[in-house]
Amino acid sequence: MKKIQKVIYILFCLSVLTSCMISELESVQPNSVKVASTGVAIQDQSTVIEYGVLRVFKDSVTRNYTLTNSSNQMLRFSAITSDNQDFFVKLERDTLALFPRETLNFSVTFSPQLGGETIGKISFSTNDPAFPVFSFGVKGEGITPPEIIGNSSPQFDSLNGVNIIGVGLATLFTVEIYIEDSYDRIDASNLSVELQAIFSNGDRPDAIIKTPSEITLSDDKSRLSYSFAVRFGESNFVDVETKLILGNGDISNIFKTRIDKPGGAQ
Repeated sequence: MKKIQKVIYILFCLSVLTSCMISELESVQPNSVKVASTGVAIQDQSTVIEYGVLRVFKDSVTRNYTLTNSSNQMLRFSAITSDNQDFFVKLERDTLALFPRETLNFSVTFSPQLGGETIGKISFSTNDPAFPVFSFGVKGEGITPPEIIGNSSPQFDSLNGVNIIGVGLATLFTVEIYIEDSYDRIDASNLSVELQAIFSNGDRPDAIIKTPSEITLSDDKSRLSYSFAVRFGESNFVDVETKLILGNGDISNIFKTRIDKPGGAQ
């Protein structure tokens, strides 16, 4: 019995010793992991790489990085990952090991999906004792177009007082909408408004574009008004779908305003 216990003890010691030897062999010299962005070393893992301000679902920016094994031993590492879906990691080739002095290029692309500042972390584990986990921060901001959030009740200015060529007499309305421009993107000189009328009988004429000279924007850019002529015909109401068009082509949400047919309107 004692011999068996002695054999078990010896085997246990050999197992521990072998494990330690493998661990030593698998480890590389401390500080062998080197990561750089456009030639500038990322030495402090509290480093945050700035990606700037981008339009949501419109823009993206890619920054390139280099992972280097500066040791004379094999560097092993896990998959390089991002904890934020707005930052996408792509490797130049699939590998989880680098030979001595070998490098690996990878990129991180920022493509915002929500407005506001967003922060992520790029990380991977290694067999470098100084960096069991190597990580650095990434930060960017997404901006969204202005949003139409409401409207006042449309008021008619002239009952059957406007003649629409090819249509006939129409009623002129003034519509005021409320705007939220969180990122101050509205430039009054380049702002247009697209109006799409949908009548209760199903008619849908071509959309109308109101140019900057045909709309009135408040000084604080929170209210916008425009005039709109309607000939109702057999319809009891018309829904007007409104959207803002910025100078660079970005478009706001679509906001629907219902205009009921006044008594006596054509």
